[in-house]
Order: sequence, then C-alpha cells, then structure tokens
Amino acid sequence: MDLPVETAELKEFCLAHGADMAGVADLGLLQERFPTRPPGLLDDYVRGISIGIALDNEIVEEISGGPTAAYARHYSEVNRLLDVLAKDVASWVADGGFRALAVPASDIVDENDRRGAVSHRAVGRLAGLGWVGKSLMLVNPDFGPRFRMVTVLTDMPLSPDEPLENRCGNCRLCTEACVAGAVKDAGTDSYYEKGSEAVDMDRCMAVLEEFREQPGIGSLICGVCIKICPFGQASEK
Repeated sequence: MDLPVETAELKEFCLAHGADMAGVADLGLLQERFPTRPPGLLDDYVRGISIGIALDNEIVEEISGGPTAAYARHYSEVNRLLDVLAKDVASWVADGGFRALAVPASDIVDENDRRGAVSHRAVGRLAGLGWVGKSLMLVNPDFGPRFRMVTVLTDMPLSPDEPLENRCGNCRLCTEACVAGAVKDAGTDSYYEKGSEAVDMDRCMAVLEEFREQPGIGSLICGVCIKICPFGQASEK
C-alpha cells in the first residue's frame, strides 16, 4: 500500500537532507505513558516525526570501557546536525500550512530527572525506527543503537508508522558489558515511564558523571552498550 503523498514526501525530504531514517508516530499513544515538559506540550500536535542519523562505526568501535574524546566530539556534532535537520523539516511542514515544533536532540529541561521536553526514544519507537533494548537504547534492525534522534511535533495528518517487534530475546551482552552494572536484563516489550524496571538510572548517572569529568568528554555519555549490541555492528553509514 502506497504511503499518503505527504508522508512519502516527508521521508524523502528527511533522507535527502542528511537523515538515515525517518518515521511518523501517533502521539495519541504517547500522551498517557510519557510526561512532557511542559505537561501540555502535545495538546496541539497529533504526530511526531522521528528522524535519525547514524553514528560513525569506526568511532564507536574505539569505545572500550567508556567514551573516547573522539566519540564525545562526534556525539555533539551529530546532535547539531539533527537540530539543523529538525528545523528544516519544521519549515517544510510549516510551508504546507501546518504547525510544527522542533524538539532539540539533546536538551535537558528537567535537571532533577535529566529529561528533555519529550522522549525521543518513545517517539522513535512508535515511529518504527526501532525497539527499546534492555539498556533502554532504541535498537534499529540495520544500525542497532548506533544512531541519534530528534523529534518534530506537528498537527500535519501524516500516516503513522507501526512499532517494530522487540528482537533482543535472550541476549545479555549489554547487561554484562554495562560498566555501572545498571542494566537489569529485563524485557522491554512495554513502555517505561522512568526506565527503573530495566535500568538502575542512579547507578548509570553516577558513572556518566564520572565520565563527564574526564579530559575531552564534557557530556553525560558512555557508549559501551551502544558498541556491544550485535545489531548494527556490520552496518555502514
């Protein structure tokens, strides 16, 4: 079945402007499960456009026990590219006569919970970009968790994509590799509002804080579970 013209054109626009993947989420499925900052952020929007850019495999492969300075620089640059792309997509939507709001790729608006305005992972999951892995990273069939996401909220009546089936199965690689011992090897077929069922966020954040203080890092990043996941290891951007 062919996609509605607007949805097909949207995805073509995203891919032509640097995205490696793009999907559309039905925000009605998100409202009750994931809080937004501010609480009524989604009231005027019905769809979430999830856009992903893959991380460089060679840089990811250099990760061993924690982030490298090269990974930190690359992480920041991909976030910047996503924010530019999100603004371009929002302008494309606005040119069509609809509302659009670009939500930055890595922008913390709640310091207590260290959360952004909306969960990019939750939107990406609903948009069919991947399933939620045991480390709570979104796992794409081709790129694994080796990608970053950004979200554009819109009232454009795009046809939503379908979530993907979880394919983690009995794999325990991210559980065993986690340097914080934070991944609990829990199934992630359902949504997690805070993620506590799958990951001990306090232990995770404590290690991320330590990594941030290392020379050349400066961000709350790790990358170990991203590297170890078997999905995406053979992919090339």
